[in-house]
Amino acid sequence: MAINLLEMLGDALGDQVASHASQFLGESETGTKSALGVILPALLGGLAKAGSTEEGAGGLLKTLTGLDIDTGLLSNLAGLFGGADRTSSLITMGSQLVGGLFGDKTESILGTIASLTGLKSPSSSSNLVYMAAPLVFGFLKKWVAEKNLDAGGLMRLLAEQTGFLKGKVDDRLIGALGLTPLLGGASKDRPASSKPALVTTAAAEADEGGSMLGKLLPWVLVLGGLIGAASYLRGCQPGEPTATGPVVTPAPVTAAIPGTAVILPAKVYFDTGSAAIGAEGKATIDNAAARIKAQGVAVDITGYTDKTGDMAVNEELAKQRAKAVRDALLAAGVPDGSINMKPPMAITTTGSGTDAEARRVEISKAN
Repeated sequence: MAINLLEMLGDALGDQVASHASQFLGESETGTKSALGVILPALLGGLAKAGSTEEGAGGLLKTLTGLDIDTGLLSNLAGLFGGADRTSSLITMGSQLVGGLFGDKTESILGTIASLTGLKSPSSSSNLVYMAAPLVFGFLKKWVAEKNLDAGGLMRLLAEQTGFLKGKVDDRLIGALGLTPLLGGASKDRPASSKPALVTTAAAEADEGGSMLGKLLPWVLVLGGLIGAASYLRGCQPGEPTATGPVVTPAPVTAAIPGTAVILPAKVYFDTGSAAIGAEGKATIDNAAARIKAQGVAVDITGYTDKTGDMAVNEELAKQRAKAVRDALLAAGVPDGSINMKPPMAITTTGSGTDAEARRVEISKAN
């Protein structure tokens, strides 16, 4: 019997995450729960695509069984969404998982999700995606461990999900996610027409009313075909364009492995009083460097500090952290001319400005 992971995720995450996340985001609980109804199928759809090949499933299994994926996150949701260090860490990990899962389509997918969630702010939508991703990965990791699944078992489990995802993912997301080969193109919001997609309005009128145009249509099509064939033969001569329509090639189902890309701005967090880059920060920088080089963009490096204690000491530490991030980007192959160093920025430690946020360096696209 097939296992419906989407239904299980909804039961495990829906109400609890909506309750806690809505307070952190400043959104209504009802709106947040509705947004999760868009986000969870999108994440599971991304996982199904990533694990649709043996190689992809193997890479995904390696990511799931890594130390960074925590199966115990669901046991303390109140602590996760309290707005302190744990929330910042959750969002940071989520941004890396989402970037790895969706690759260079991340920004487009997040924009599409934001247009569908109905939340007041696009940042609320993106942050909710980032918050949900580690929970979904942790849930899947726990299931894989309990069932002792290998790569083949994970591939079969994810393949089963396509049946449950059909009708749950909006057409616009199916296209953005590249899921058309797996899910087709019709969702519950826009049911498929009972007529074939290529039936023209004129043909439909002929079916319904037997109009004169409908009766003449076959002969028009035959004549058009002859003209088109002649145009094609002429178009085969060098230097002349052919009169053919666009050729649509389905996007290949690739195995995007979480943890291989990160969207900008990227945030590198530091321990209290330290300018040393940890393993998680190194991964963030490496991923950001790959994206910077691929896009050929310039970036700003900004160190942040809080407003407590000696401001001069805080600013100097922020500068050291920013320089450490710059040096790591240079070591990863980012050209020196693509990096702009910005003055330290101070934030408060109230509201969304947490201590963890104060201990960060941000890599953002240059203005």
